[in-house]
Amino acid sequence: MDYPALLETHADALLTAALRDLDAPVPSCPGWDCRRLVSHVGRLFTVTARHLPRGTTEEPERVPAPPRGDTELADYYRRSVADVLAVLRDVDPRSPAWTFTLHVTPGVAGFWPRRLANETLVHAWDAAGAVGEPPAFPPDRAADGIDELLTLLLPAARAVGLSPPGQGSVHVHLTDVPGEWFVRLDGPTATVTTEHAKGDAALRGPAGPVLLALWGRLDPAAPGAAGGGGPEVHGDAGLLQALRTGR
Repeated sequence: MDYPALLETHADALLTAALRDLDAPVPSCPGWDCRRLVSHVGRLFTVTARHLPRGTTEEPERVPAPPRGDTELADYYRRSVADVLAVLRDVDPRSPAWTFTLHVTPGVAGFWPRRLANETLVHAWDAAGAVGEPPAFPPDRAADGIDELLTLLLPAARAVGLSPPGQGSVHVHLTDVPGEWFVRLDGPTATVTTEHAKGDAALRGPAGPVLLALWGRLDPAAPGAAGGGGPEVHGDAGLLQALRTGR
């Protein structure tokens, strides 16, 4: 996938939606409004754009808070998008870089294009939901986000205690595009394979709703969730909480 191009598309969609009402509450991010959402994503882009050219796995320095004024915040966000896109297209993906998966995977710049594209995909959905009806995810994009979350983010979150406790196995199965993952949770570790196997719990459904469930945007165990196009849950529904990454 061309992650920088996807990032640009999702970033533009986020800002377009948010500018309809920067003070609108974001239901999928309790306590946030669109202004905070734009600020959060823009600041993430700024930090990444400044960090990657350093070629080090040392944690990035904090950057100043973005401006709060409508015009100033929008301009800051647009600059942050342009800056991070320029860096992502120029940086050697093998170059050392800080990531929050350092303790389970090598810290390299190639981690960030996918991470930022998938992060912005979900936050663009958040912004759209704050001012109207959020669009459905393209299934292939959602499936890629699921794969990243389960194979990279979850093991890292488990290792440092950011993932809720849980012991057992979960089978995640997509119904609209190819995609199956079998997750074994054992203390601080999560071992993930791409196979069909019976687990203590199962999450089955279209890629978009499964991605939203894994990111805590919908409760797949809620009454009527499956009937509304959400994923089906089988077995120990409480175990699905242990798939959360804490981010």
